Amino acid sequence: MDKIVLKDDLLLAKGGERFCFIHPEDKLKIIKTLNPELKIHNQQNELEYIYYEYLYSNHKIEDLLNIAQCFGWVDTNYGKGLMFQRILDYDGEQSKHLRYYLRNNLLSKQQEEYLLNDLKYFLEKNLILFIDVSTVNLFCKRISEKDYKLVIFDGLGARRKGIKLTFYMKSKLFSKYKIKKQWKKFLLNCAKDKSYQ
Repeated sequence: MDKIVLKDDLLLAKGGERFCFIHPEDKLKIIKTLNPELKIHNQQNELEYIYYEYLYSNHKIEDLLNIAQCFGWVDTNYGKGLMFQRILDYDGEQSKHLRYYLRNNLLSKQQEEYLLNDLKYFLEKNLILFIDVSTVNLFCKRISEKDYKLVIFDGLGARRKGIKLTFYMKSKLFSKYKIKKQWKKFLLNCAKDKSYQ
């Protein structure tokens, strides 16, 4: 398979450890690569891939609509990249982060409550670990003119390799505890964004 060449004009975002590029041959996909300038990595792509494999072996893909779909590894000029679904609004525009909607007060109270309740139900029902609960790690996808869906595209599983990730994947009790703990942090982050000036 040919190496995918990722150029600066395709760069969608830079995170703490990774770059996110629009796939040059498929605008409906993105590729996450490690930042080559960093000497030390937490191997976020590896961790994310392990966790997605776990999710896909325990759930039907149609039950995981609140997370970006992972398509596996590709070879790029930045090294190994992990390919994902690109989150777009119903009109084909790039979806915006939840933070954007909260800071700009673009959701009604009812819309916000519905979206948060829907996401919480999804996480608890499927035992999904949303660990890095920043509001920039999920998109508020417009599915029609007035309707939205929250889609997590980063921050799943664990922040670093270790025994905790194994516990999360093996113990429902531990997962439930962690989901509740992270949900409280997530709500605090939402409140901070809403009060941001």
